[in-house]
Amino acid sequence: MPEVLIPVGPSDRLDWVKKTLSSAVSLNLSRVIVYDNSEREDLSQLIDQFNVVHVKDKRMKQVNMARLRNKLISLARERVVVLMDSDVVIKSASNLIRKVEEEGYSFSWMHYAYSEDEMNKPTEVGENNPNLGCASLDLEAIKKVGMFDEKYARDEDVWVYSKLRKEGMKVGSIEERCLHLNRSHERKDLRTSIKEARRNLWRPKYDVMLMMDGLTQATFLTGYTYYGSYYIVGVLSVLFYPASLLYLPIVGFGIKYYGGFRRWFYNLIPGLALALAFPYGIAWNLVRRHKH
Repeated sequence: MPEVLIPVGPSDRLDWVKKTLSSAVSLNLSRVIVYDNSEREDLSQLIDQFNVVHVKDKRMKQVNMARLRNKLISLARERVVVLMDSDVVIKSASNLIRKVEEEGYSFSWMHYAYSEDEMNKPTEVGENNPNLGCASLDLEAIKKVGMFDEKYARDEDVWVYSKLRKEGMKVGSIEERCLHLNRSHERKDLRTSIKEARRNLWRPKYDVMLMMDGLTQATFLTGYTYYGSYYIVGVLSVLFYPASLLYLPIVGFGIKYYGGFRRWFYNLIPGLALALAFPYGIAWNLVRRHKH
């Protein structure tokens, strides 16, 4: 029977971890293993209140999610595992597990919902955001590709999705969603939008790395194409003013895609940051390759 694997870190909120562990235990799988590198007494005491395997380790000086995933899955005894982050709630893992055990998928996941109202929201057209926060894995497949590549420190979910696909293995989401208690990625107001924009200033170095490793999926480049067009039209408009009219279909598409002006605007800021940082991603990877 599959196991549940959960990492807990130093910045995790106590109330979120409690809800996550309650959810994990209620799945009634063989074991729930908590990999705890928080070095926090309050979290340790909370974890010990649940019927879980509590594995303590030293706090990582610099978080490398790929390395953390490798440590986490090394604790598993079963071939199929359910991965949960410490800020999610899964109501049932049966379809995640069925996708791997019966349909032959190597990696399957649920998309996130950020409120109870969104839990039954159908998958949107073009929504393809692989994540390891609410997922199931076939560990034999992960071992075949050499475990998680630790140079993809913060893009390990996209890496494993792309790597497994390149090797001809089946990957894909299920229609159900899991509840993401941490809403900082939701881009629901100007503060969270700017916070996400700051994150996106480093993301291109991993996306370009995927390109250079031959793992890029076209889906993951659409954001650069769309938000990059804002800069291209801006330059064209300086040279030829009527070119600014091209913003009408670009903005109109964005508003329609995001379902309204407000959502479009709050996604525009991190999107522009992503496109702006793309040259940095190229330069970072060229320097890195030169050093190696």
